[in-house]
Amino acid sequence: MEIIKSQRRGALYLAVAGFIAGVVNGLLGAGGGILIISALSRIMKDELPEKKDVFVNSLCVMLPISALSCFLYALRGDLSTEGFGIFALPAIAGGIVGGLLIDKIRSGALKRLFAALVIISGVLLITK
Repeated sequence: MEIIKSQRRGALYLAVAGFIAGVVNGLLGAGGGILIISALSRIMKDELPEKKDVFVNSLCVMLPISALSCFLYALRGDLSTEGFGIFALPAIAGGIVGGLLIDKIRSGALKRLFAALVIISGVLLITK
């Protein structure tokens, strides 16, 4: 009985984290993935076979959230397409390379890289 309560509580926490990630992503255009990774790391740490699965699952969640946010921005006329092609094509290529490399990089190194990017992004947002 206690296990079922724990599973329900975990599912509720994940649902709340998903909702908050969607709101943050919709407001800021980014940042939802950070919340998803944090939630998955804490709540599903025993269910995911490898720590890398947190990053993979986060990407799978963020794709539809980001697509919907982009669609809503476009409906409002807030989507700028000036630099889109120049930026998007290399970003897609980089995503492919990253997806191919994820199995070759240790989970600990991925966590440190992710933390460094979050810290650098935060510092740049505050100082610029």
